[in-house]
Amino acid sequence: MSDARKGIIQRISSKLSHEQWLILALTSLVIIILSLSGALLYTLNWSKLAIATSVFFLCYPLIWCAWRSYHFWRDTIMQLTTYTQILGEGETNLRFKPQHQDNLLAELQREIAQLASSHSAKQNQAQTMESLLSHILDSWPIPVCLFDENNLLRYRNSAMKEHMQQPMLLGTSATDLGFQLTNDKLSHTHFAHQWQCQSISYLFQGKRCHIFSALNISKPLNQQQSTTQANLIRVLAHELRNSLTPMASMADTLLSTQNYNQQQIELVLNRIQQRSNRLLSFIEQYSQLSQLPTPKCTWFNFSDLIEEAKAMTLDKCQVNIQGNNQCYGDNQQLAQIFINLFKNAQEACTQDTCIIDVSIYYQNNEQVIEVTDNGPGFANLDNALTPFYTTKSQGSGIGLSLCAEITRNHGGELSLVNLADSGARITMTWPIDSHAKP
Repeated sequence: MSDARKGIIQRISSKLSHEQWLILALTSLVIIILSLSGALLYTLNWSKLAIATSVFFLCYPLIWCAWRSYHFWRDTIMQLTTYTQILGEGETNLRFKPQHQDNLLAELQREIAQLASSHSAKQNQAQTMESLLSHILDSWPIPVCLFDENNLLRYRNSAMKEHMQQPMLLGTSATDLGFQLTNDKLSHTHFAHQWQCQSISYLFQGKRCHIFSALNISKPLNQQQSTTQANLIRVLAHELRNSLTPMASMADTLLSTQNYNQQQIELVLNRIQQRSNRLLSFIEQYSQLSQLPTPKCTWFNFSDLIEEAKAMTLDKCQVNIQGNNQCYGDNQQLAQIFINLFKNAQEACTQDTCIIDVSIYYQNNEQVIEVTDNGPGFANLDNALTPFYTTKSQGSGIGLSLCAEITRNHGGELSLVNLADSGARITMTWPIDSHAKP
């Protein structure tokens, strides 16, 4: 066969579907059978009229058989196609007509039936899980709602409808309900005060959806405020009592004296001044703890910060630095941290030389600073970070609380641990802004 004829056949084959090929094959088979029958009758010396009549009557059964064969395959395949399409639309009540076991499509039918059964079981399980989750969320006291990729409402529980106090019809846009989408996060003015809101975006079937929830924290805030006020009153009462009681006693003693002694007057006044300065210092430290500004984080030289902190302490100590020389954070606030830590280490150290080791490194996009000393460790590790708690006779319990508060303002955590041999380790960790460059 020439290349030209092969090319023509290939072009014809590419344009014909499987159904058209079946029709062409059956038609060709009928024509071949009729041609062979006419040739056979011609060799038997039949007349042309007899041959034409025989071929005519033979056409009907051949065409009928070809038609039945075509419809047999076509109807079976159409049924399978329709069955799979209906299954794809989620309908599970339809059952395919059983085929004879010798039918070539019987195995395909069994495979489709198994897939349909598995799909139906998974769908029932998903519906059961969806119903269970919906029941749980409806009984949940926390308002929750779900928006699809077009920011249209797809679900809201009873708590959300109750707190919104407005109709929340499914299919309503988030904007019409008062929600705002900023930086892929949902917010609502109704949940602006005394609510802790959380907006989560996730991919569902390749489309981004949003879940919004809100937790009322007014009661915990009020409880925390009451506890804070009670602790403040207790501490202030303790400090005032410790200072004013001896001051009042000395004033009464001085007033009850008939003959005033200049030296005694100076002694009383000096002690009153010392107590007053101590109270003023305590109030200043408390004000510093409760009014920390928002940290302005930048990259700076860590060695310079350590040298500045060492210069602010009265007694000299040996400070060893390991790790990176660049630090990310608020320079001024971190200086206050190290001044407090160096001062505490010097006051607690019982050795001849106070040795402080400072390590700084990065881990999982976070900055870690560790400060280790050779002192005796913390006497009460559980309450070391509690504001106003101290085991020192002249302490106020503000220093470590201030360090922890500054670390929290940086978005991190401060932890304490006593070492096995001697000394203590203070670890501070906070995230590094990926956009900020050292």
